Amino acid sequence: MSKDKIYGYGICILTIIFLILYTYYVPIQAWIGADHDFMYNPLNLAVEDLVMVPVYLATLMIGFIIAWIGFTMATTPPPEPIDLDDLNLDEEEFEEEEEEEEEEED
Repeated sequence: MSKDKIYGYGICILTIIFLILYTYYVPIQAWIGADHDFMYNPLNLAVEDLVMVPVYLATLMIGFIIAWIGFTMATTPPPEPIDLDDLNLDEEEFEEEEEEEEEEED
């Protein structure tokens, strides 16, 4: 397996683990704390919780983008190496091609 695939799978897996742990420890623990009265307000959203919601959603969005990049790195095949011998990079041929192009333009 190539290095790019290993890095890609590593990024993807670590990001998914981070998002699962972040979801468990940040919003779920904040909403199910001991101070909440579920009979009156099931979500019990305080000012701190209202700030936490967009920050949580932004973190999820960035995490999904990073996981997607890792998955793309892991599933995209590596480019084929360029064989310099097949390119025929002789200076004389290159100069002749430039002269032909200049003549066609005139």
